[in-house]
Amino acid sequence: MTRGLSKNKVMALYAGFYGGQFVLLGIQLPFFAGWLALKGFNAGEIGLITGISLIARLLFGPFIAFWADQQSDERRPLRIVTFLFALGAAGLMVLPGKLLIGVSAAMVIWTFGMLVPLTDTAVLRADRNGWLNYGETRAAGSVFFLTTTIGGGALLSSVGIVAVAPAMAIAAAAAFVMSLMLPAGAGGRGGAKPVSWREAPRLLANPVFLAVLVSAGLTQGAHAVYYAFSFLRWEALGYSTLMIGLLWATGVVVEIIMLARVRSLARRVGPAMLLVLGGAASALRWTVTAFDPPLPFLFLVQTLHAFTFAAAYLGVIEFLDRATPLRLVNTGMTVMSATGVGAVTGIATVIAGYIWDAHGSAPAYLMMAGMGAAAVVAALIAARLWDGGKLFE
Repeated sequence: MTRGLSKNKVMALYAGFYGGQFVLLGIQLPFFAGWLALKGFNAGEIGLITGISLIARLLFGPFIAFWADQQSDERRPLRIVTFLFALGAAGLMVLPGKLLIGVSAAMVIWTFGMLVPLTDTAVLRADRNGWLNYGETRAAGSVFFLTTTIGGGALLSSVGIVAVAPAMAIAAAAAFVMSLMLPAGAGGRGGAKPVSWREAPRLLANPVFLAVLVSAGLTQGAHAVYYAFSFLRWEALGYSTLMIGLLWATGVVVEIIMLARVRSLARRVGPAMLLVLGGAASALRWTVTAFDPPLPFLFLVQTLHAFTFAAAYLGVIEFLDRATPLRLVNTGMTVMSATGVGAVTGIATVIAGYIWDAHGSAPAYLMMAGMGAAAVVAALIAARLWDGGKLFE
């Protein structure tokens, strides 16, 4: 129980749990494609691994969320998924052959995609229950990510990209250890009844929820080329591993500022406008990136991550907080994640991988820009349909 623990202690424990997850992410996103290339995978195969794992989130994510919402102890699903997360990361180090490495890689990406919305839901509920500040706690994960991209870039420049797999395994193991230390009750439902099978389809059939789902999914999914292939392109342009880490870090710095300091502004702006800003920034960011701007300008373009990721992410959080009953937040959060960071990103990664191999990086990035423009349209539809209140009680 949380009895006897201070709010700062609860926040520190959840921040540490985020830490293990986002240290791994800080290695995986900028550098994992390079490690897979070292193991003999081409861009199409890397896209296929990433895409299959992300599509799997859409297929299994809602069922995992529903199961998690039935648990009396919110820590149980977190611990089980984190164990599988660590198991997949360990497999990268010990399993031989491209097939088994590919399975391990897909397992890491898939379980991470399940773990983040489950953690986000527990932290959002802990915020509602008065145990911590959601934005500051979530921003801690971004701080770990930032530190890893900078420090990891410097380290890998010295020891080589071969160190990626051991570093990911250590981070995943640390996340599992932290899952065992989480306090009971802080992120629980607070007496709300668990979701029923009858209510989940009602949420998924709501036109406002669907419009938000499409907008957020397209904006987050438009990061597909950046997440999967930016290392390959920037390395081909002659940028060092350290410089690539600094480019990633630039985006994370503005993300941290948005998450930690701007939530009060986000509440005033409203979820729909945050999604509009995210989609518009996405269209601009990936159009400019497609044409390989000079390095100083590329650093400037990276600051748009404050909108393409953080603004769109906060738009989803604010929408779920305002529009969905407490008992449906886990389901809503997981569906949003499974769609945006899952199915849309997965499909886009697979398609972009083949476009990249056949035609180069520019058409792949321009496809992402088109997705951002479509996200703006979906967000405007959501704004027109939604009255700002609960979708249902």
